[in-house]
Amino acid sequence: MLCRQLHAPWIEKFLERRRWIERKVIEDIGDRIHVFPNLRHLHHISDFQAGRNVLRAHEAPYHIAVVPIAPGWREGLKEHIAARGLVVVLPDGRQESHIFQPQPIPEKFNRKQVLSWLKTCKRHRSRCNPKAPDVKGMRLIDCKSEHLTIRDYEPGNNYVALSYVWGQSGSAGPTKAAVPRGTTKRTVLKLPEDIPLTIRDAIEVTKALRYRYLWIDKYCIDQDNQEEQRAQFSRMGDIYAGSQLAIFALGDDSNAGLPGVSSTPRLGQEESRSGPFRFISTMPDPHESIKRAKWSTRAWTYQEGLFSTRRLFFTNHQIYFECNAMNEAESFKSNLDIIHIRNGQRFRAYHRAGQFVCGNSTPYSHLDVRHNKANHRKIDMVRRCQHQIAQYTRRELTNKDDMLNAFAAIARFYAKTAAMIASLAGIPIPFPIANLPSGNRQEGLDHLSYALAWLHEADNFDHQFPRRIIQQTSPSGNGSAEWKQLPWTPDINPKAQRRRGFPSWSWAGWFGQVRSRDDLPYCWTSLLSSSVQIGFPNGDLKDYYELVHQGVSRYKQYRIRELLTADTLHFDAFVLSPRKLRVVISRRSHDVDAWISMGPSSWDELHARLESGEYQCVVLGTYGEPRRDVYRAIQAADKKSKTAKKRRIDLFERRESAVIVCLVVRTDHVRGVSFRRGLLKVRYYYEVGGENALRDWNTGPRRSFVLR
Repeated sequence: MLCRQLHAPWIEKFLERRRWIERKVIEDIGDRIHVFPNLRHLHHISDFQAGRNVLRAHEAPYHIAVVPIAPGWREGLKEHIAARGLVVVLPDGRQESHIFQPQPIPEKFNRKQVLSWLKTCKRHRSRCNPKAPDVKGMRLIDCKSEHLTIRDYEPGNNYVALSYVWGQSGSAGPTKAAVPRGTTKRTVLKLPEDIPLTIRDAIEVTKALRYRYLWIDKYCIDQDNQEEQRAQFSRMGDIYAGSQLAIFALGDDSNAGLPGVSSTPRLGQEESRSGPFRFISTMPDPHESIKRAKWSTRAWTYQEGLFSTRRLFFTNHQIYFECNAMNEAESFKSNLDIIHIRNGQRFRAYHRAGQFVCGNSTPYSHLDVRHNKANHRKIDMVRRCQHQIAQYTRRELTNKDDMLNAFAAIARFYAKTAAMIASLAGIPIPFPIANLPSGNRQEGLDHLSYALAWLHEADNFDHQFPRRIIQQTSPSGNGSAEWKQLPWTPDINPKAQRRRGFPSWSWAGWFGQVRSRDDLPYCWTSLLSSSVQIGFPNGDLKDYYELVHQGVSRYKQYRIRELLTADTLHFDAFVLSPRKLRVVISRRSHDVDAWISMGPSSWDELHARLESGEYQCVVLGTYGEPRRDVYRAIQAADKKSKTAKKRRIDLFERRESAVIVCLVVRTDHVRGVSFRRGLLKVRYYYEVGGENALRDWNTGPRRSFVLR
């Protein structure tokens, strides 16, 4: 059993990786069993000295692992431990650790453990306590009624919400129940007789945790009423945020069940003994289990995890609890008093934050910066928003038309933060940070150019990710072969593809993961015309500045929904000269970079389309040193203590070179509309200045574009 616990298939992969990186033969000179003191590789404790000191001071136990004798194995071991867990050594008679002690996991769901976590969480006051939802037409399942009836939500109804993968299950929707005497309602809805296993298990967990009501989207939203669906989809964040607890089922479909509750078994915990030593597995890191689950591939489930304040995940191995101030796995017995800060309102900074803590700035920060008006915290929120969009666009949808419906709650959340981020068809536009006395129109354009300059994780110029094409036999049966492009998936076929029905200038108009960004919005200088207009499906045209920035402080629900439906941008912009660009491209220098999501896959092909006029490089603006008046205003507004050498905003470093940034667009000259195809950046020396660098390109006057 111990040999199975110490099985280390990662070592061969580690050696192969080293051979590939170093381009030479790396001999396998053997392995050894290494003993690590004080849970050295415990995944939820930071690897900084403060975290190590805490584990040492509280006598955390040792763990062992097989490692290669060759150097450079630590990262590979960390990945292995995240996927398999630690093998902890527990000598007989040794006193338990005062902070983290591995413990056996029972075969069945342990409600007492969850009730204990909930009791601690309820002391977190404003950080975790749910806010009663104000959602018109919201309904709940009464788990303690005889027929599992569905009733209207009333203030004071404490409820649990379920997040799960529907899968291909064709289970029936709600049915009519017998009307009790004395009721004023003509019909009463109830759950059907044959409900999926995950639903049955969720009902049992709800009752075991002493709650009466359960919210499940399939049964509590009328699936035949599109108006009700749209209204409640946009308030999904409020529904989950208002639940006392959200249950997360990580199975592949609604019949997978919750492991350990009824008939779905848990994967066993490995434990062995050798003489006076007991060896126990801590099981896979719950974050890794969540990441690998099918639940994490579905777009709708992302906001469900994000906005719940208390989350209970059922992995195949154990339960994992996460609120906005703490997180606990069943495989460890933890001293929560030690891990909390002095006032008991959150975990200390050496403990990893929850995976879905919304608003924290780093993986080891439990700070909620949503309503912090300091400028450096606004930048934290902008970066957090960009990170969450990157995570969201990695996920898949059964109905492609739901791309922005499933994002609506996230858009509403960030609109209400101190950064006041507007989501224009999904692209995040922060409110002018400097807020200059002379007006915000130019800074508003700066932030629009910033928002339009997003990139895909994999593009046509990135030959590391070939687009998968398969050959299939012609359906006509004549034996000829046809070539067909596979659907987009984040792993098998990651290159971007167009999603029809959404604007090409937004990530919502594409299948494909968006990159996280390091560029800073206040380092942008837009070169678009000041008269940008936004078009909507009904034909309306509205001024960008009036719509997005003047009314943002009075954000209402209808305004947030309206911005998400934008489909065209009308503006005037400079265009780079194809001839001048040909000279730069022909040098194959590092002065120009391109990220093409669809179309050309080489510089020669791109330049040919630019020369023909089919493609244009539309100048969004320049990215470099911020304008002096903007940066001074940002510095002046940010608070600084008397002992601080720098303001916090000064700690953000501009990592990228000074560049002219262009949208690569394909123009349909007959219809007079253009479509985004990618991004192009041309470097310049920032001492020259962006406007002077652009003048060298002989762009001529601005041209009018309708971007769709």
